[in-house]
Amino acid sequence: MLNQGGATAQYTGILKNLIGLKKDKKAMYFTTGLWSEQCLKEARRHLPAKKIIEVTNTKDSNYTQMTDPKTWKIDKKASFMHICTNETVHGFEITEDNFPWEMFPEDLVIVADMSSHIGTFDVNWKRFDVVYGGC
Repeated sequence: MLNQGGATAQYTGILKNLIGLKKDKKAMYFTTGLWSEQCLKEARRHLPAKKIIEVTNTKDSNYTQMTDPKTWKIDKKASFMHICTNETVHGFEITEDNFPWEMFPEDLVIVADMSSHIGTFDVNWKRFDVVYGGC
C-alpha cells in the first residue's frame, strides 16, 4: 500500500495499533538519530512519559556509535520496541551483526523503519514484526 506522508506518517499509526498488545501499554524506543528522535517525539504526544522507555540515546556520540548495551533500559512488559535501522543523516546503521538481538524477549514486537535501505541487504525477517518505509 502506498500512502501520502512518508515514513513519518507511520509513527502515530504504529503506536496506536500496537500499544495495547500488553496490559501495561508501554513502548520502547531506540534514539539513534534524526528519524528515531522524531518518532520518539511523536510518541510523547500520545503517551504519558511513564509509558515510554527510551532504551538508549546515542546523541552523545553525535549519533555515530551505539551505547554500551549494559546501560540500556529494557522493559519486558513493553508492547513493542521501535528502531530505525538506518539513520541516514548521521550514518548509523543497525545490522544483524552489530546489534545484540538476544537481549530482548522473544515475544517482544520489533518495529523497524527501514526507509533508506530496505532492499539493499538480506533481511532476517524473523527479527521483525512490523517494517515500514517511506519514499
